[in-house]
Amino acid sequence: MGTPTPTAAVTYLGTREIPFDQLERFPGNPRRGDIDAIRGSLRRHGQYRSLVVRALGEDQYVILAGNHTHDALKAEGYAAARCEVIECDDDQARRINLADNRLAELGTYDNDALADLLSYLDGDLDGTGYTADDVSALLGTEEEPAALTDPDDIPDAPADPHSQVGDVWILGRHRLLVGDSTDVSAVEEMLDGDRCDAMWTDPPYGVDYVGKTKDALTIQNDGATDLPELLAGAFAVATVALKPGAPVYVAHADTARITFETAMTDAGWLVRQNLIWAKDTMVLGRSDYHYRHEPILYGFTDAPAGSGRLGRGGERWYGDNAQTTVFEVPKPARNAEHPTSKPVDLITAGLRNSCRPDGLVYEPFGGSGSTLIAAHVTGRSARVVELDPRYADVICRRYQEHTGEQPVLKSTGEPHDFTLPDQDD
Repeated sequence: MGTPTPTAAVTYLGTREIPFDQLERFPGNPRRGDIDAIRGSLRRHGQYRSLVVRALGEDQYVILAGNHTHDALKAEGYAAARCEVIECDDDQARRINLADNRLAELGTYDNDALADLLSYLDGDLDGTGYTADDVSALLGTEEEPAALTDPDDIPDAPADPHSQVGDVWILGRHRLLVGDSTDVSAVEEMLDGDRCDAMWTDPPYGVDYVGKTKDALTIQNDGATDLPELLAGAFAVATVALKPGAPVYVAHADTARITFETAMTDAGWLVRQNLIWAKDTMVLGRSDYHYRHEPILYGFTDAPAGSGRLGRGGERWYGDNAQTTVFEVPKPARNAEHPTSKPVDLITAGLRNSCRPDGLVYEPFGGSGSTLIAAHVTGRSARVVELDPRYADVICRRYQEHTGEQPVLKSTGEPHDFTLPDQDD
């Protein structure tokens, strides 16, 4: 089969590097392009596609295709552009310009194939023209079930829990290990070969908190004596559970900052900033100044240089350029049984900035399950560890009441209704 003959063939003159002072934009070009997106592509890939230009005379050319690439090249400091040079008449020039602008618009996408292609990038969208919001919208074609409860609602802890140490619960796309976050073999078994993209954790503070209900529940390992050892063990395992350079958010008591920061640096992590959760009301206490904030250490596991915003929107940053160190989020309305529970909106803010929309979030201190719920409502998946079977039950029931889905015990494949009194005894 031979080459088809065009009805009005142009004359191809070859490929040339042409200085910008010899190039003219197409007069009246109707297309308006995203110069910033093209500049991002140039910074990542260079000029991988030539402009198409019409030769008008000696050292004089008009751009038929690639006018916005021309603008982006100039803005990036290029001295010349690689061009495919043709000769044609005025009518052909207009038709080529119109075709170049229009034909791409007529195509459609296979969203499944597009999602698969984007997934190979592992969240690094630099130079593609896609944003994290684009990916989130694409992956969000399957809508989340309507929430049945307020995300911050926390059920009461049972006196006699159904969960047992060693259980792994399947909560939709999430996993909960009832066990010790310093036990690397148990955590690896729960992860089943996965490594997580980010961590948002609310560890024991080392200040001996006691719940304000009649049961006066305490948080396991929340005494100051063993806190350094606990954090060291949990962060060592977290390094295994997380991808290299993964962003980490570690909530902590202001009085214990040195303990927490030391544990992070001893684990080989980079502490980048101290973030602030600013509450809507103060917390009465014995200090001269009543606290109205809680700090959160933000950093990266064994992070390479250039992580976070310095990475310019790569695999470690998905937020915009207007994020600050202060999160102004109201306190949860009901947290009597878990006095250090964090509002879901506080956690979702960090996850949206630091974890790809379909990524994995690690939480080694599950508590009441706020990190799991935050992952759920933002389209992420959580891998959670909780030592206390009572709070494992809280997490399971909270998820079930929020989604209507019963947790499934991995070892048996059997679902369990955590909203009913336990019938095992």
